[in-house]
Amino acid sequence: MLSQEQQTLLLQQKQKELLSKRLERYHYYGILAEYQLHPPSIVNSLSYTKLNPYQHFLFKRVLHGLKVYKPEEVKKLHWDKKRRITKVWKRGQREINAWKQTICNKKVNAYLSNTFKHSPLAQYIANIPADETLDDYTNTMSFKELGITYEDVILKFMSLGLLPKNYLTINNEHQKSI
Repeated sequence: MLSQEQQTLLLQQKQKELLSKRLERYHYYGILAEYQLHPPSIVNSLSYTKLNPYQHFLFKRVLHGLKVYKPEEVKKLHWDKKRRITKVWKRGQREINAWKQTICNKKVNAYLSNTFKHSPLAQYIANIPADETLDDYTNTMSFKELGITYEDVILKFMSLGLLPKNYLTINNEHQKSI
Protein backbone atom coordinates (compact mmCIF):
# COMPACT_ATOMS: atom_id res chain seq x y z
CA MET A 1 0.00 0.00 0.00
CA LEU A 2 0.93 3.64 -0.37
CA SER A 3 2.08 5.70 2.55
CA GLN A 4 0.32 8.90 3.59
CA GLU A 5 3.03 11.05 1.97
CA GLN A 6 2.77 9.21 -1.33
CA GLN A 7 -1.01 9.59 -1.32
CA THR A 8 -0.79 13.35 -0.70
CA LEU A 9 1.88 13.66 -3.41
CA LEU A 10 -0.34 11.80 -5.91
CA LEU A 11 -3.30 13.95 -4.92
CA GLN A 12 -1.24 17.14 -5.46
CA GLN A 13 -0.05 15.93 -8.87
CA LYS A 14 -3.63 15.13 -9.84
CA GLN A 15 -4.75 18.63 -8.80
CA LYS A 16 -1.87 20.21 -10.77
CA GLU A 17 -2.86 18.20 -13.82
CA LEU A 18 -6.48 19.35 -13.54
CA LEU A 19 -5.32 22.96 -13.17
CA SER A 20 -3.08 22.75 -16.23
CA LYS A 21 -5.95 21.31 -18.27
CA ARG A 22 -8.15 24.16 -17.09
CA LEU A 23 -5.59 26.75 -18.23
CA GLU A 24 -5.39 25.15 -21.69
CA ARG A 25 -9.06 25.93 -22.22
CA TYR A 26 -8.28 29.64 -22.17
CA HIS A 27 -5.36 29.63 -24.59
CA TYR A 28 -5.89 31.14 -28.03
CA TYR A 29 -5.60 28.57 -30.80
CA GLY A 30 -6.05 30.89 -33.78
CA ILE A 31 -9.65 29.91 -34.45
CA LEU A 32 -10.65 33.57 -34.91
CA ALA A 33 -8.73 33.65 -38.20
CA GLU A 34 -11.54 31.58 -39.74
CA TYR A 35 -14.03 34.36 -39.01
CA GLN A 36 -12.04 37.36 -40.22
CA LEU A 37 -13.29 39.58 -43.03
CA HIS A 38 -10.35 38.77 -45.29
CA PRO A 39 -9.15 35.32 -44.22
CA PRO A 40 -5.61 34.30 -45.16
CA SER A 41 -6.92 31.90 -47.81
CA ILE A 42 -8.34 34.83 -49.83
CA VAL A 43 -5.51 37.24 -49.11
CA ASN A 44 -2.81 34.71 -49.98
CA SER A 45 -4.55 33.68 -53.18
CA LEU A 46 -4.92 37.30 -54.29
CA SER A 47 -2.23 38.21 -56.76
CA TYR A 48 -2.19 41.45 -58.72
CA THR A 49 -0.73 39.68 -61.75
CA LYS A 50 -3.56 37.10 -61.77
CA LEU A 51 -6.41 39.59 -62.16
CA ASN A 52 -8.57 39.20 -65.23
CA PRO A 53 -8.60 42.15 -67.67
CA TYR A 54 -11.85 43.63 -66.35
CA GLN A 55 -10.66 43.51 -62.71
CA HIS A 56 -7.40 45.10 -63.78
CA PHE A 57 -9.32 47.81 -65.66
CA LEU A 58 -11.55 48.61 -62.64
CA PHE A 59 -8.56 48.84 -60.32
CA LYS A 60 -6.59 51.05 -62.69
CA ARG A 61 -9.64 53.30 -63.20
CA VAL A 62 -9.88 53.91 -59.44
CA LEU A 63 -6.12 54.38 -59.17
CA HIS A 64 -5.55 56.57 -62.26
CA GLY A 65 -8.98 58.00 -63.15
CA LEU A 66 -9.62 59.20 -66.70
CA LYS A 67 -5.97 58.60 -67.66
CA VAL A 68 -6.95 54.96 -68.26
CA TYR A 69 -8.84 56.02 -71.36
CA LYS A 70 -7.44 57.36 -74.62
CA PRO A 71 -8.24 61.05 -75.32
CA GLU A 72 -10.75 60.18 -78.05
CA GLU A 73 -12.51 57.75 -75.67
CA VAL A 74 -12.72 60.47 -73.01
CA LYS A 75 -14.44 62.77 -75.52
CA LYS A 76 -17.03 60.06 -76.25
CA LEU A 77 -17.83 59.40 -72.56
CA HIS A 78 -21.00 60.85 -71.12
CA TRP A 79 -20.37 63.89 -68.93
CA ASP A 80 -21.94 62.19 -65.89
CA LYS A 81 -19.71 59.12 -66.24
CA LYS A 82 -16.64 61.38 -66.47
CA ARG A 83 -17.76 63.15 -63.31
CA ARG A 84 -18.30 59.87 -61.43
CA ILE A 85 -14.93 58.46 -62.51
CA THR A 86 -13.19 61.68 -61.45
CA LYS A 87 -15.03 61.71 -58.13
CA VAL A 88 -14.02 58.11 -57.32
CA TRP A 89 -10.44 58.77 -58.45
CA LYS A 90 -10.13 61.86 -56.21
CA ARG A 91 -11.52 59.98 -53.23
CA GLY A 92 -9.12 57.11 -53.90
CA GLN A 93 -6.18 59.52 -54.01
CA ARG A 94 -7.28 61.16 -50.74
CA GLU A 95 -7.60 57.77 -49.04
CA ILE A 96 -4.21 56.58 -50.33
CA ASN A 97 -2.60 59.83 -49.17
CA ALA A 98 -4.13 59.50 -45.69
CA TRP A 99 -3.07 55.84 -45.54
CA LYS A 100 0.51 56.71 -46.50
CA GLN A 101 0.59 59.45 -43.85
CA THR A 102 -0.69 57.03 -41.21
CA ILE A 103 2.00 54.48 -42.09
CA CYS A 104 4.69 57.18 -41.97
CA ASN A 105 3.38 58.46 -38.63
CA LYS A 106 3.53 54.96 -37.13
CA LYS A 107 7.09 54.47 -38.36
CA VAL A 108 8.22 57.84 -37.03
CA ASN A 109 6.55 57.23 -33.66
CA ALA A 110 8.26 53.85 -33.36
CA TYR A 111 11.62 55.36 -34.33
CA LEU A 112 11.33 58.24 -31.85
CA SER A 113 10.20 56.05 -28.98
CA ASN A 114 13.07 53.58 -29.58
CA THR A 115 15.78 56.16 -30.21
CA PHE A 116 14.93 58.68 -27.49
CA LYS A 117 13.67 56.40 -24.74
CA HIS A 118 14.30 58.79 -21.84
CA SER A 119 13.50 62.13 -23.46
CA PRO A 120 10.11 63.49 -22.37
CA LEU A 121 9.77 65.64 -25.49
CA ALA A 122 10.28 62.67 -27.82
CA GLN A 123 7.82 60.60 -25.78
CA TYR A 124 5.28 63.42 -26.08
CA ILE A 125 5.77 63.64 -29.84
CA ALA A 126 5.61 59.85 -30.21
CA ASN A 127 2.28 59.80 -28.35
CA ILE A 128 0.56 61.84 -31.05
CA PRO A 129 -2.04 59.55 -32.68
CA ALA A 130 -0.83 58.02 -35.93
CA ASP A 131 -4.20 58.46 -37.61
CA GLU A 132 -3.98 62.25 -37.51
CA THR A 133 -3.40 63.27 -41.12
CA LEU A 134 -3.29 66.53 -43.03
CA ASP A 135 -5.57 66.90 -46.04
CA ASP A 136 -3.45 69.63 -47.60
CA TYR A 137 -0.19 67.65 -47.40
CA THR A 138 0.63 65.24 -50.23
CA ASN A 139 2.76 62.27 -49.26
CA THR A 140 5.21 61.65 -52.11
CA MET A 141 6.63 58.34 -50.86
CA SER A 142 6.10 55.40 -53.18
CA PHE A 143 4.26 52.20 -52.31
CA LYS A 144 7.55 50.32 -52.50
CA GLU A 145 9.23 52.61 -49.94
CA LEU A 146 6.34 52.10 -47.52
CA GLY A 147 6.09 48.35 -48.11
CA ILE A 148 2.61 48.52 -49.67
CA THR A 149 1.74 46.05 -52.41
CA TYR A 150 -0.98 46.38 -55.02
CA GLU A 151 -2.83 43.55 -53.26
CA ASP A 152 -2.95 45.74 -50.13
CA VAL A 153 -4.29 48.66 -52.17
CA ILE A 154 -6.98 46.44 -53.72
CA LEU A 155 -8.12 45.25 -50.28
CA LYS A 156 -8.07 48.85 -49.01
CA PHE A 157 -10.20 50.03 -51.95
CA MET A 158 -12.62 47.14 -51.36
CA SER A 159 -12.96 48.00 -47.67
CA LEU A 160 -13.64 51.67 -48.52
CA GLY A 161 -16.23 50.81 -51.17
CA LEU A 162 -14.22 52.18 -54.09
CA LEU A 163 -14.14 48.69 -55.60
CA PRO A 164 -17.15 46.37 -55.37
CA LYS A 165 -17.32 43.82 -52.55
CA ASN A 166 -17.41 41.00 -55.12
CA TYR A 167 -14.36 42.39 -56.93
CA LEU A 168 -12.35 39.18 -56.52
CA THR A 169 -15.08 37.09 -58.15
CA ILE A 170 -15.90 39.40 -61.09
CA ASN A 171 -15.51 37.80 -64.53
CA ASN A 172 -15.16 39.40 -67.94
CA GLU A 173 -18.85 38.67 -68.53
CA HIS A 174 -19.80 41.48 -66.13
CA GLN A 175 -18.05 44.08 -68.25
CA LYS A 176 -20.41 46.63 -69.70
CA SER A 177 -19.81 48.93 -72.60
CA ILE A 178 -17.19 51.59 -72.01
